[in-house]
Amino acid sequence: MDGPPADIVDERTRWCWADWMLLNPPKLHYPEEEPFMHETEITRAIVETYTEKFLDRLESDVVIAGAGPAGLTAAYYLGRADVKVTVFERKLSIGGGTWGGGAGCNVVVLEDTEIANELGVDCTPRDDLYTASAVELASALAYRAEKAGASIFNMVEVEDLVVKGDTLEGVVINSTPITMAGLHVDPVCTSCRAVVDATGHDADLLNILRNKKKDFHPEEIAESFMDVETAEQGVVENTGEVYPGLYVAGMSVCAANGLPRMGPIFGGMLKSGKKVAEQIASALSPQDASVEA
Repeated sequence: MDGPPADIVDERTRWCWADWMLLNPPKLHYPEEEPFMHETEITRAIVETYTEKFLDRLESDVVIAGAGPAGLTAAYYLGRADVKVTVFERKLSIGGGTWGGGAGCNVVVLEDTEIANELGVDCTPRDDLYTASAVELASALAYRAEKAGASIFNMVEVEDLVVKGDTLEGVVINSTPITMAGLHVDPVCTSCRAVVDATGHDADLLNILRNKKKDFHPEEIAESFMDVETAEQGVVENTGEVYPGLYVAGMSVCAANGLPRMGPIFGGMLKSGKKVAEQIASALSPQDASVEA
């Protein structure tokens, strides 16, 4: 526009163009904006989704304490067998000791590749053994377990057991940050038909039960010196039920039976997880339970 409209310029007013622009600024046209995303909408989405997930898991068929290699493998195969399985992991990350491989070299060793191949993990032959990326294995275990139907809750610690008569019927859980801070905050409970202690070297659930039932496990719960061959064989052979409703898998097996430790070889962990899944699926639904493809 070169100047104010002719109809408003006459000899009486003689407004200059600048004066007219100040009184009649141009109208700018912007495209219609998308609805604004409010911070509370993000919070609501998180809280409502988590609450729905948690309420759905107040009752499960199986609760697994510990999301290490044995626990996640068990969750994967139980999920595949249409068993409602929930995993509680007290740490922020899942995968247990898988991530660090051996001494921080993030590579793990396997004796065979059957389970790894099923998970989609690439393995490389090394003489009579196989190596795999620790990151790939841990990630694949978590992804496959969730996709099979398992529900995983990290930063949740199993701090006690629900035992009625002589049967374990559930677990008592609390938020890990609360327990780490030493705050006096009461926990909550979930029920289930079977529990797996896959907490690793410390066998937390076995120790909880032993502390309250002195006749349950009179021997010390602890693993022995390093002996790879004995440990890899023994961890699979001794996987199973140790108390009505309570099973052990992975390094908890070694602690429960005084077996040696085996270090960064993970074939026994995976096989122990699969075996306990088969045992529980059969016990819960003996006629049609199967963890096979």
